[in-house]
Amino acid sequence: MKPVEVIKSISYNQHEILRNILDLHCGGNGPDVDITYSVGNFYGKFKRTIKEVRDDGSVVEKQEEFEIPQPKYKFDVDPQVDGCEKIEPWGNIPLDDNSVNVVVVDLPFVIGPRDCPSMRNKKPGSNVIGKRFSSYYPRHEMFESYEHWLSECYRILKPGGVLIWKSQPVISGGINLMTSYYSCRVAEDLGFYIKDEFVLVAKQRLLSGKVKNQMHSRRYHSFFHVFVKDDPKREKTNYWKREFVEKYNKEMEEKNKASEDVTNKKNEN
Repeated sequence: MKPVEVIKSISYNQHEILRNILDLHCGGNGPDVDITYSVGNFYGKFKRTIKEVRDDGSVVEKQEEFEIPQPKYKFDVDPQVDGCEKIEPWGNIPLDDNSVNVVVVDLPFVIGPRDCPSMRNKKPGSNVIGKRFSSYYPRHEMFESYEHWLSECYRILKPGGVLIWKSQPVISGGINLMTSYYSCRVAEDLGFYIKDEFVLVAKQRLLSGKVKNQMHSRRYHSFFHVFVKDDPKREKTNYWKREFVEKYNKEMEEKNKASEDVTNKKNEN
């Protein structure tokens, strides 16, 4: 039987997305580094449903087991398990420049004081996400942290190395912060090429009873972006900047003019 599934950009299973990224963009190899390791939930053996074609042409579904191997280097600002090394929130990753091939990052996305009552109390269900993954406050701290760690990952990756960057859209104080797209913009400024994007869809979300008037859609998705450092196969470009648009338009004008000149000469002859 032959598999009929293509790698899709959307899934309900984050382990399937991570495995697909490793297969599609990392030669099937596991990550070298995770700087937000926590308890290591990304890694281990998992199952997914795949479709295969029988010899008679019929399609069947089956369970497939797959593995995401543990990274060689495990870091976190608040290590939860043995073997995970502590790093400072605004510190450096203790690895040499241009030394690793694949890095995984899943930074916090909660905005709120780390010493607020809901973070300090032990009441079940109170600020569950903030207690588990920490938070940023004020909101600009999150943007600064994202930029800092993107820069550090760029430093330690070898040319052509891959950064697997998980992020989630954030709404704080009624403002849509668009953190995932901010990450993309910073990544390109640093020299990364945004090679791919995967969307993880949640089947359910924790809902706050504090919101009385809904102003935005409730986010039921997060992103896995694939950033490649200095991809040698591509010209360095930044699609977010006007300079690139102007450069591209000028090049197209020159190509069109050259084409018109060739056409005119043929007509003259």
